[in-house]
Order: sequence, then C-alpha cells, then structure tokens
Amino acid sequence: MDYYTTLDNYFSIQPRIPDGLLHGMYELQPGSVFSQEDGGQWIQGERKRVPFQGIVLPVTDKDLIRDASGTITHNTVKIYTNQYALHTGGQVEDRDGTVYTVTQELDHNSLHPMKRYLAECAGKAAVR
Repeated sequence: MDYYTTLDNYFSIQPRIPDGLLHGMYELQPGSVFSQEDGGQWIQGERKRVPFQGIVLPVTDKDLIRDASGTITHNTVKIYTNQYALHTGGQVEDRDGTVYTVTQELDHNSLHPMKRYLAECAGKAAVR
C-alpha cells in the first residue's frame, strides 16, 4: 500500500450507524400542492411514502442540554439516518406504524453523512 492509498483510506472513514441497527422507515411527503395553472388553487393529492433506512432512539441527558428551545418532552425521540436528509416539520413513519413529526435537526459537522433529528410522536399531547 502506498502513501496516497493510506491517505485515501484515512479520509474515507466516516461515522455511520451500523447497517444491522437500521431498519425500513418511510418519509411521509404530502401529495397536495398549490397549482399555478389553476390560479394558485390547492389541489388535493395522495400522500407519498418514501422508503429510507433509519433508527429511532430515546433522547439522552446530553440532548436535553443541547436543545436550545427547551421543548423536549417524554414523547420526544431521536431519528438517525446515514445520508438520508429529513426536513423540519416533515413526518416519518416507523415500521410499527408510529408517526413522528421532525422538530429539529441535531447538528453534526459537515464532514460526514450521518444525520440526527429530534422528533415528536404525532398525535400525542406534549406533556412537559
């Protein structure tokens, strides 16, 4: 192995969630849109389920410290993905049918593809 191959291998190592921990989830994307052709009217459509690999984990004490808004409840969870980007306000369906609303992206640096999000269980009252 030469110097450049070793250097390439060093920089290709990135934090990732092990594939064995990830499972199938769905991003729920709205199918309804505002149609400019129809004078800006709201056109009702079918919700799309876009599959991705992720994992739902409980919130830790460190997350409580990092959350600037102070809105973490007992219904709050973390969702981790490898590269798949979610949007704040978007909804995610877990394999057991539980729907979560993404409330915040937890910042990593931009050097690796792992993504972390805070999410609330949709439909449950926020008990503080």
